[in-house]
Amino acid sequence: MAQAVLMQHDIRSDSVLRAERIAALAPPLGCVVVLAEWLAYVEWEGLDSALCMNLDGINALLQAELGLPPLARDNVELQQRRLAQALYAYIQRQIAVFPA
Repeated sequence: MAQAVLMQHDIRSDSVLRAERIAALAPPLGCVVVLAEWLAYVEWEGLDSALCMNLDGINALLQAELGLPPLARDNVELQQRRLAQALYAYIQRQIAVFPA
């Protein structure tokens, strides 16, 4: 889903304007792209590294868009499951703004 949004809006990983272009997306699209990429980073590099990557921005999205509490270092697996479930429910509620 996030990859389709990036492709539709011609946002590549080598783009100097990547962050600006993601920020210009409709809020639900930008939220899903940022959180999906952050979750992928968790899988690639581990949570300790991911907690150093834009944690303030991630926590702001979690609270404002998904209604979740900020991430913490304890109970990681439970937090990841809740985040994935909340993100899936968020996409279902906002499905009209996503590309087909």
